[in-house]
Amino acid sequence: MSFLQKFLDRKKITIQCHNNPDSDTLASGYCLYRFFSEKGIETELIYGGENEIKRYDLRYMVENCEIPLRHAAGPLQTELLLVVDGQYGQGNVERFQATEVAMIDHHIRVTPESPNSLIKSEYQSCSTIVWELLTEEGYPVKRDERMCVALLYGLYVDTSSFCELYREKDMEMRMALSGHHPHFEKLIKSCMTVAELMIASDAMHNHFFSVEKRYAIVPAMDCEQSVLGIIGDFMIQVDVVLLSVVYIETFGGYRISIKKL
Repeated sequence: MSFLQKFLDRKKITIQCHNNPDSDTLASGYCLYRFFSEKGIETELIYGGENEIKRYDLRYMVENCEIPLRHAAGPLQTELLLVVDGQYGQGNVERFQATEVAMIDHHIRVTPESPNSLIKSEYQSCSTIVWELLTEEGYPVKRDERMCVALLYGLYVDTSSFCELYREKDMEMRMALSGHHPHFEKLIKSCMTVAELMIASDAMHNHFFSVEKRYAIVPAMDCEQSVLGIIGDFMIQVDVVLLSVVYIETFGGYRISIKKL
């Protein structure tokens, strides 16, 4: 029995994205929502945490892919809780009580192995794992424009605009779903607001560069992690920079984006 088939006898499934959802968790959750819903199972898609989605590209993704996402708080009424692109035990995944919990993720395992956990850290995106699971079930992902856009954008962001795409399965998904996708083109051109552009400009103006060791350290004002990645991608394109570290100082620590050649 395949991983998804073991859950087809459930009457209600709640799919949980991690807090502060990014494109990978949204794509993974949405495609699984579609799969289980079309099997006649009552399904909902949620995320926890204090913050609602603010990034323009993610709001555009939710709207144009028609992702039925809900910001949840408090107890849930569900038979199965399926966490995507995260695991209980990670700081960015709010824990909800449920009779049964399952997980699909591509990060390093932080939970004990179980039949209900599919953790593949050798994959670059959770979107690829979900695409592979749906392909195994014979689901016609390629014929659905919204699913193609969602999965491609999930992979695009998690591989720094495909620049760091190198794993075989992830490359296979990109090739399989590639085509004329106007909404995907709109997404990749809508990942930064004017305010974030000003933050990036200020950060790059105030960077520290070591001529001898060929690295750049770039302090930035508070912004999304994706903007840190964009700044890092720009810095690493400078011919004498071999390593860039872009960071934001937060309460009790730092958020960091590291890029290297």
